[in-house]
Amino acid sequence: MSSTQSLLLPYQMRDVSLANRVVMAPLTRSRARNRDLLPTDLHVEYYAQRASAGLIISEGVWISRDAVGWHDVPGLFTDEQVAHWKQVTDAVHLAGGVIFAQLWHTGSASHPDFFDGRPPLAPSAVNPGLLAPTSAGRKPTVEPRAMSADDLRQTVADYATAARNAMAAGFDGVQLQAGFNYLISQFLNPRTNLRTDHYGGSIENRGAPWERGAGRGKQIK
Repeated sequence: MSSTQSLLLPYQMRDVSLANRVVMAPLTRSRARNRDLLPTDLHVEYYAQRASAGLIISEGVWISRDAVGWHDVPGLFTDEQVAHWKQVTDAVHLAGGVIFAQLWHTGSASHPDFFDGRPPLAPSAVNPGLLAPTSAGRKPTVEPRAMSADDLRQTVADYATAARNAMAAGFDGVQLQAGFNYLISQFLNPRTNLRTDHYGGSIENRGAPWERGAGRGKQIK
């Protein structure tokens, strides 16, 4: 009988080798306190300190400016952001760790404060009745703008671009934030997705943007 707990044994996750089965869950830290939403030296230190976990899932990272819905969270949609994240992943790898980027779009859980007074994008014009963490404190959400087909196609493309940026930044993989009350979950939920086009109604239609690349026949990987 092994004296080593199963949790501490190595694990092969497809082509990614993990030193153990401990996974660090995403934790929003609000430390990107700069206009360009860049990860900082504090991010480098923070993630490197936790590299002994078998797998780190990063804090949620914005796929675009339209995705923003929490103050001081870094993005993965500009070359400068990619360069700064590369410093983080290099530090994690140097310490022997593995790190995935969690890709995030808050949808209707966001607030007009992030968009110069314009309401955020969402599947339908349904106020989720939440409190959005803005730089001025938590504020009640508002009725969002229902996404057009073009908005939706652009958002799927933004996810794909952010995933490619994550690979360029040295992440070992990506995870989509599809839980809680954020954009992908809003599409899947019949209470927040009231659409009557081919992205609403049935379960298959509500999941279609993320399974088929918003009608382009491509999956996000």
